[in-house]
Amino acid sequence: MLLQFLVNAAFFGGAYLFGERAWAQARSRAVLEERTRELERERELTAAQAVALDRVRIARELHDVVAHHVSAMGVQAGAARAVLDRDPAAARGALVTVEQSARDALVELRQLLETLRTPDAGTPGESTLHLAALPDLVAHATENGLPTTFAVVGEPVEIPELVQVNLYRVAQEALTNARRHGGPVATADVRLRYSTDAIELEVSNEGRGHLVGRPGLGLVGMRERATASGGTLEAGPRSRGGFLVRLRVPLPLRLPDAKTTADASATVARVTDASVTGVSVTGVSATDSSATGASNAGSRA
Repeated sequence: MLLQFLVNAAFFGGAYLFGERAWAQARSRAVLEERTRELERERELTAAQAVALDRVRIARELHDVVAHHVSAMGVQAGAARAVLDRDPAAARGALVTVEQSARDALVELRQLLETLRTPDAGTPGESTLHLAALPDLVAHATENGLPTTFAVVGEPVEIPELVQVNLYRVAQEALTNARRHGGPVATADVRLRYSTDAIELEVSNEGRGHLVGRPGLGLVGMRERATASGGTLEAGPRSRGGFLVRLRVPLPLRLPDAKTTADASATVARVTDASVTGVSVTGVSATDSSATGASNAGSRA
């Protein structure tokens, strides 16, 4: 009887253990399959987001290139048509400007397409557009019917290339909008301010403000560039007329370089040596004076 009971208990125990193990394996397999499906969905979502970001970046770059140059071409073509009969020389000059703007647009579009077609192309920050090209941008705006002034406030410092590209593109878009919406008597002013903790770009115009309504793609692109640079953008009509665009980008804390630190250490060392020397000389002089006084007193005695 006891042996039969032990055999039955072994059979039941083995069946329970095998069943528990099979259930645990099935549950683990189900969890792994669900996790695999989640990872697949996340991968697809990440790929879709990457494609969307690339499309937004391409659209932003195309807008900056096409809107700027086509706007200038339209202004110059209209001016050439207006003076074609009474001033052929001026019309010829305007048409030359149209031709140059078209060539510049083709060059920038070719560079953009080469970047998109090259798998190992550099980042958008590796561009030929830098803050040093702002004077040329201002001169181009002046030549195309928008008298523009340019000023730099503060001591220039080293700026990351991506931030420089975004600052340049924001200035380009702001001047393009000023030329399109500011009216025939509009003027613009571009100011680049350097401070200890930030760089600020300000583009203002004295013409009429932009038309009220749904913001265009230019303002959307400027805000995206501000966000990509870690900065903030202010854009809106001014109380006294015109329109103002201000982009402020914080700068990382700059540590003193090795030369500055060495100069400061040398200065401190010279000051310390001078102080020690002055104390020693004063002490010796006091001692000598005391000894001389004592000697004179002894002689009189």
